[in-house]
Amino acid sequence: MLSRLWNRLPAIVRGILVAELVVSIGTIPPSVAVILNIRTSPSIPWMLVVTAGWLWFFWWYLSGHGWPPSTAEARRRDLRGPSLSKRAWAWALIAGALGITGTIAMAFATARLAHLPREAFAAPVDFSKYPTLTIVCAIACISATAGIVEEAGFRGFLISPIQRRHGWTIAILISGTMFFLDHHLSHAYATFAFLPFFLAISAVHGLLVKYSGSIRPSMLLHAAADFIVIPVTYGLVGSFSVEPISITGIDRQFIICVGVTLICFVAFAPALRALRARSKATR
Repeated sequence: MLSRLWNRLPAIVRGILVAELVVSIGTIPPSVAVILNIRTSPSIPWMLVVTAGWLWFFWWYLSGHGWPPSTAEARRRDLRGPSLSKRAWAWALIAGALGITGTIAMAFATARLAHLPREAFAAPVDFSKYPTLTIVCAIACISATAGIVEEAGFRGFLISPIQRRHGWTIAILISGTMFFLDHHLSHAYATFAFLPFFLAISAVHGLLVKYSGSIRPSMLLHAAADFIVIPVTYGLVGSFSVEPISITGIDRQFIICVGVTLICFVAFAPALRALRARSKATR
C-alpha cells in the first residue's frame, strides 16, 4: 500500500523528497566528524578517515548495494553514476571547468551587487586558532561531501524522476531552485540576489549529467571548485571584496569577473557539444 501511495505522488514531489533525504543524511556524519575533530583533537585530522569511509559507504549504497534488494535497481538508476570512457571524461572536465569557472566569476560579480556585509561570507568557526593542516583537511572534507552528496541528491535523485516525467528543462530548473533554497536556508550570503548564480551552476551540472550520462564529472568538479573557492570566501586566501559597485564604481575586478563569465559561457556550448558526441560514440 505504501508503494502505491508513493507512486501516486507527482514526480516533482517524489524527486524533491528523496533528494532532501539523501542530502540531509549524507552530510551528517562528515559534518559531525569535522566539528568534533576541531573541538577535541585539532592536531590529528582523523576527520579525513571518517569522511572517506562514510562517503564510500554512501556511494556504495546508493549505487544499488545493500538492503533492501527491492530498491537496488531504482537506487542505481536514479543515482546516475555509471563509469565513463576516457574521452567522455576529458570533454566532461573541459566543459564542466568552463561552465563552473564562468558561474564562479558570476558569483564574485554578484557579491558586488548584492549589498551584503563581509560577515555574510564568514567561516562558521575561527580557523585562525587551528593548525594549517587541520584547516586544509576540514575544507577537503566539506568539499568532498558537498561534491558527492549534493550531486547525488540534486543531480541524481531529484533530476531523474522529474526528467522521466517532464523532460530535462523542467528537471534542471527545479534542481536549481531547490539547490538555491537549501543554501538560502543555511548560508547567510545566499539571498535572492544569488538565485541566478544557483540556477546557472545547476544548469551547468545538469547539462553535464544529460550529455555525459553520469554525475561523476559533476561530483569531481563540484568538490574541486568548493576546495578552491571556500578559502577565498572565508578570507583565508587572497582578498575577496564585496564592496558594492554603487560605491566603488565599475572597477577592474568587476569587469574581469563579467568578462570571464561571458567568455566561459560562450566556450561552454561547443565543449558540451563535443562531450555529447564522445558520449554517444561510446554508448
